[in-house]
Amino acid sequence: ANDPLTAARIAELENELLALELTALRVVAHSTDGEPHPASSVLKLKGTELQQAVSELMMDLAGPASIASGAGADSALADWAPHVTPTYLNLRKASIYGGSNEIQRQIISRTILGL
Repeated sequence: ANDPLTAARIAELENELLALELTALRVVAHSTDGEPHPASSVLKLKGTELQQAVSELMMDLAGPASIASGAGADSALADWAPHVTPTYLNLRKASIYGGSNEIQRQIISRTILGL
């Protein structure tokens, strides 16, 4: 990205994705008894937040092209741009299905933090 702020956002999201991947590997390594690991709630929470942050960045990058429809082969729009808004809107529900983020935070506070 030519814009330093955009480059920083991309780098931050890339770092968060790597951290999520490493956390997932740790959870799998410590879940040998077949029982769900309490940190799986952290994975769900951070995973949905990361999905939403990436789709928000894509919306920002696509700008008005993200709401374009009917772009044909001769269109000046990037191939991915018209798909950004539906993806963004679809991922809003990711914080609800599988347990809302608030419920996941409660699970984390009880099982990991002992609150």
